[in-house]
Amino acid sequence: MHARHGSWAGSAVVIFVVVALAAFGAAAAPTAPTPGGTLTFGIRQEPSTTDPGASANGVSQRVLASMYDDLVYMALDGSYHPWLATRWTISPDGMTYTLYLRQGVKFHDGTPFNAEAVKVSLDRVIDPATHSTSAISAIGPYASSEVVDASTIRVHLKEPFGPFINALSQPWLGIISPTALKSWGRDYAQHPVGTGPFKFVEMVPQDHITLVRNPAYAWAPSGMSHSGPAYLERLIIRTVPEDSTRLATLQNGETNLVEPVPEQNVAQVQADPNLYVLKRLFMGAGRVVLLNSQHAPTNDVRVRKAIEYGVDTVTLVKTLFYGQQVPGRSPVSPIMAGYDKSLENVYTYDPAKARQILDEAGWRPGPGGVRVKDGQPLQISLWIIANIGSEPIAEYLQSQLRQVGIDVQIRSLARAAWYEGINRGDHNMTLAFFDWPDPDMLRTLYFSTNIPFNWFHYNNPEVDKELLQASQITDMGARIRLYRQIMRKIMDDALPLTLFYENNILGAQRTVQGVKFDPVGYPLFYDVYITR
Repeated sequence: MHARHGSWAGSAVVIFVVVALAAFGAAAAPTAPTPGGTLTFGIRQEPSTTDPGASANGVSQRVLASMYDDLVYMALDGSYHPWLATRWTISPDGMTYTLYLRQGVKFHDGTPFNAEAVKVSLDRVIDPATHSTSAISAIGPYASSEVVDASTIRVHLKEPFGPFINALSQPWLGIISPTALKSWGRDYAQHPVGTGPFKFVEMVPQDHITLVRNPAYAWAPSGMSHSGPAYLERLIIRTVPEDSTRLATLQNGETNLVEPVPEQNVAQVQADPNLYVLKRLFMGAGRVVLLNSQHAPTNDVRVRKAIEYGVDTVTLVKTLFYGQQVPGRSPVSPIMAGYDKSLENVYTYDPAKARQILDEAGWRPGPGGVRVKDGQPLQISLWIIANIGSEPIAEYLQSQLRQVGIDVQIRSLARAAWYEGINRGDHNMTLAFFDWPDPDMLRTLYFSTNIPFNWFHYNNPEVDKELLQASQITDMGARIRLYRQIMRKIMDDALPLTLFYENNILGAQRTVQGVKFDPVGYPLFYDVYITR
């Protein structure tokens, strides 16, 4: 999976429910954009690479989207539009995509953009030497590319793959300069070259990455607010891991934009006359508790359903997250294609119903309020990674489920041991988040053989068949109908306990205008300008 995924730290017809960008404590009425100025953007985690095809973490998107362009542009409503590809066709069998490329585009090093550059960029994703993770997940069953002529490329897949156009719209498949790759080889990430609105200057590990405006840029997609070069002269992305320090840099002017603003500090930022807050929901599965369907006692669907009914997610958001996140119970967030509002009410907080289900399953009240069956207490293990902020959520779940007679044993482990254990399936519950721009994310999470990521250890041949079928359909309307069937089934099987849909929360100085978000929920800087 790309973007962000992992354990909890605290991360044809297109039918979308679009949640609009909200600015709280909004800035003064924007003035006309004036080119120039520097945006210093403070972020919590260091971008792992400047190479889109390599092993990139979600934070890397902030850099990649500024340096590289994609073949296809995905708008906030989920529709796809031309970018470096002016149009495309799909063969009847869904296995060949022919892309017609924009002419007159040049890389930062002066190399012409053409079909050969696209072939080089796509081919290297599947080269084991690239060590790709996010890009290779996005590209799916890619087989090869065929250069038809300088402005036409034919991409061949091993099997039909409906999300392929979506993949071509993601930063992980940004097109790189073949000249730079040939010149620098394994050191390419220290000398990255794209066609995007900003050019690479330097990367100082654990400190900052500096980009400067590309004065020749003239091929922004239609969804942007202007054309031509970016307004900003310089973009500095600073790594500031500590929340309080990062917020202080915004307040004292060392940065003029930060991400994220901790939920407990949102009101403080809103109250500052020099600052304002920006929010955007992430696409994906939100913040979720994964219930292991194979490890006793959560291998009993009745126990899993009791857990679903036994947790008050609304109060969780109010108390632990200061009301800044969005309570929800669907397997995907409201801005995802295929979201089904009716799934929100499959499970609601109902501790009496949870107790009733456990009674019917043979778990009777026992000593200390913990239920017992066949002489065994109803104990479940909740695995978390130590010292990354998971403890408050774990303790909340422990307290909630104790009220219905379930004894939650919190196991706090080092990251490597956590991964090893949940891949084996030694847990009953664990905490995770998943961000992804296409509903094929469900195949990543629930397909029986997809460990890691199927940490539910779910094995349902019918669901496997439907997930595979949905991934091979190019018609989005048909895909959505299948995904809704699948989500109904996984809810009936009580697998995900979704706690909330997560907002990306940014703090900005009032002089910063024009921040946009991509569909996944990451900030874009092409339209940003600084008022004087």
